[in-house]
Formats: sequence, structure tokens, C-alpha cells
Amino acid sequence: MKTLFIGQNLIYLESVDSTNNYANELLRKNNVPEGTIVYTFNQLKGRGQRGNLWESKPNNNISLSLVLAPSFLLADKQYLLTKITSLAVTDLLSELLHFEPKLESIKIKWPNDIFINDCKIGGILIENTIRESYLQNSVVGIGININQTEFTFSDKATSLALIAKKQFNLKIIIEKLCSYFEARYLQLKANNIKNIDLEYLQRLYRLNSWNQFVSNEQLFEGRIIGVSDSGKLEVQINSGVVKLFDLKEIKFI
Repeated sequence: MKTLFIGQNLIYLESVDSTNNYANELLRKNNVPEGTIVYTFNQLKGRGQRGNLWESKPNNNISLSLVLAPSFLLADKQYLLTKITSLAVTDLLSELLHFEPKLESIKIKWPNDIFINDCKIGGILIENTIRESYLQNSVVGIGININQTEFTFSDKATSLALIAKKQFNLKIIIEKLCSYFEARYLQLKANNIKNIDLEYLQRLYRLNSWNQFVSNEQLFEGRIIGVSDSGKLEVQINSGVVKLFDLKEIKFI
């Protein structure tokens, strides 16, 4: 592993309900080195936002959790972790698919999904522990569809294999992801927030295009213009008013 600390302590599991669950349990019981990665190729009950399950065929995809100690980061800035994780995953996909990082078809769908050509290829779930207004520990869960070519529960899912028409080495992809994540995490620690925000915005799914959304069971048209510092989606509606939405307050159509 060609990194300073991300992935230097690797914990491989033959199978597990959720790598995030396992990593959180480790934190409760032990002093876990920052950068520890818990990974498996057979996650049985992967979790996503809104309580959704993450479908993953055994030995086809990667599911991992990174343990961090971002005590430098204020709790009200925790969405920055989602930003750098999303950027690291898109960095990885850009290399693996020989695309430029800003390629239009690789996008970050707010708040925590990675899309290629309007189909989901990856998801992120971050769980934080807070102490006195700062983050104490974070468990960064990442799932990416790699070699799976059939999906039972969604016709909007895709994988590297479906796009590239070839199979990939899962362990090599994990090593590459560790390198990209470490670079982004060090960028955050160096307080290079301006560039993080700019790159995140450039890769944001449906940015500045008019689309239909649902909020409070009401259909409306709006365009995404950004994401607030606290992680809320900024949507301009037809009247010109800009509204902020949290995760459970808006759905894409």
C-alpha cells in the first residue's frame, strides 16, 4: 500500500453484515489507528441513506469502511467529509475508465451517491462521533459496483464491468482508492476548502439544469445551484426563490 496511513492497517472479513457496523464496534472496544480499513467482498446487509439496503453480489464488488479521527473538523462542517469522499471515488473512476476527472458523465448525486450516465455505481455512508463541537471519530463507508453485471432491485444501477466491458481486480481498486482518499483527506487537513468546494460543485449531478422534484408530496420544478456548508441542497424554484433541503425533504424525479 503506497500511502502514509490510509489502508496501512487492513482488516479483511470473509463476510459481514455491514463494514460500517463492524468498524463502529471496533471503535467502541479498541483504540483503532486512523486510516484503518475494514473491507469485504461479501457484505450481507450493506446500509444506505433512508434505511435502504445496498445490493451486492458476493465477490463482485467492494464494500469498505475507513476509520478516521478528524478532530480538526467542526461538527457543523462534517459534510466536507462527504465531499472529499465523493471526490476520491470520482477520481478513482476517472482513472479506471480513462476519463478526465471532470468528465460530464461521472457525477456526484447529492447527498452521497456516485452516478455514471444517470445510473448509480457507488454509494457513501458516513457516521460521525462528536465531542465538544468537533468530530471525534468518523466511519466512512464506501460501496462501489465493480464486476456485477446483473441487478435484481434496480434498473438504474451500473458497474465498471458493464461500462468497460471487462473485469477488474478488486484488491488493486482498493489500493487505488486508498491513495485517492488519502490525497483528498490531506487536502482537507490543509484547509484547502475552496478547491474542494469548487471541484465538488463541478461534479454535482444536475447542476444548473431544470428538473422536477418532490417535496412534502408536492411536485415542483427547480434547478440545483449548490450545496450549503451544512450539506443542504440549494434549489432555485421558478419564482427565483432559493430553498434549502435536507436529505428527507426532497426527492429527485
